[in-house]
Amino acid sequence: MTSRQFIRWVRKHESRSRSRAGLLVPLLAAATLAFFVHWRSEASGPIAASHAWLACTIVAFALAFLRVPFHLYWRSDAAFLAQLPIPGGALFDAALLRCIRAALVTTCVTIAGALPLLWVDAGKLANATTTLKATPIAGPPPGALSPSEFVLRHSLLAGALGVVAAFLLPAVATWAATLVRRNVLDVATTLGGAPTSKATPQNPGGSAVILGALPGFASLENAEPILSPAGVLVAFVGVSIVAVLGVRQSASRVMGDVLRDVSALDRQQLATLEIRPPTALERAIGKLVGADAGLVYRKDARLMRRRYPMAFALGGLAFGVLVIIGLARPGDPTPWLVVVLGGTGLYAIALAGRLFKPPIELVRLAATLPIRSEARTRAKVAWVVAWLVVFVVVPLGFAVVRLL
Repeated sequence: MTSRQFIRWVRKHESRSRSRAGLLVPLLAAATLAFFVHWRSEASGPIAASHAWLACTIVAFALAFLRVPFHLYWRSDAAFLAQLPIPGGALFDAALLRCIRAALVTTCVTIAGALPLLWVDAGKLANATTTLKATPIAGPPPGALSPSEFVLRHSLLAGALGVVAAFLLPAVATWAATLVRRNVLDVATTLGGAPTSKATPQNPGGSAVILGALPGFASLENAEPILSPAGVLVAFVGVSIVAVLGVRQSASRVMGDVLRDVSALDRQQLATLEIRPPTALERAIGKLVGADAGLVYRKDARLMRRRYPMAFALGGLAFGVLVIIGLARPGDPTPWLVVVLGGTGLYAIALAGRLFKPPIELVRLAATLPIRSEARTRAKVAWVVAWLVVFVVVPLGFAVVRLL
């Protein structure tokens, strides 16, 4: 089967299972971002609107970066595809196409959100973007941007981040999956009785790879940047294309094995179990929700910490940002507060959905247990509320007290 044939089959399958509501989410996101940027422009000027757009764009592409492994191999059909006689190149090309489509949607949403900057006050924008040079007798001041140039710069930044999400992140995530595969093979060899290399603090193995990306941004302030913003964006685009072309050749040989081994690792068939007992806070919450709900809560707390460590990493990031806002007390904290609270709220909804799905909740097995569905629901609501209180409510209270 060639890549074109497999992609045609995948697109036909997706067209049959796709819901029309899937198109509604990007449209609502673009409209919300455009309204937020327009509101900041009317309230505080073009630069405040630009900062609001930048903050939302960072969050949007951070989510797009985190979604890349789910387009590649953390999929419900990964184990099934790995059993079929499909070449690795076709599997990688279909996964890359999913990454490109997702990056394109995010890019279009952020560019649409920047369109209200076309209608900012041209005089205020020119004064805000004028460089510290002698003003000519005639013509616009040096460095002053027109609204169309202003929007073009934002669109170029969104486009460059879109290329990174479409090409660089899939290349890095695929390379990380090959490291996880090596670690899984080591575990299987150990179970078979053969000697294998032991992980050390200097060589911890490949199963604990954390993927992150935070591109640099050029601000629109009255200062000369150290590096050319255009050069940095072009470099990101070039590195992304070279990286995906370099990984594609090796991925074609191992993509089927990656799908099979990562699926096995995800199902804990070959992975080392690291399910730790509940913490003191989790034990206290388990007692508060009742005996039956407490059993479910403690189970969910252990599995969520094992299966979704990113929930605690992103929660810690939100905690740190809110604390920094409280300590720094910026003159305009609204964009950052809106982005952090909106992002954590959406992520809390996603976490709530994961609590009711495998591998956290096996619905058929749970129905056979002598625990009422109300108790299970109460336990899952308690977990989400506790996550929000620890990572959002407490640092938000600190920030509000400092900003008043």
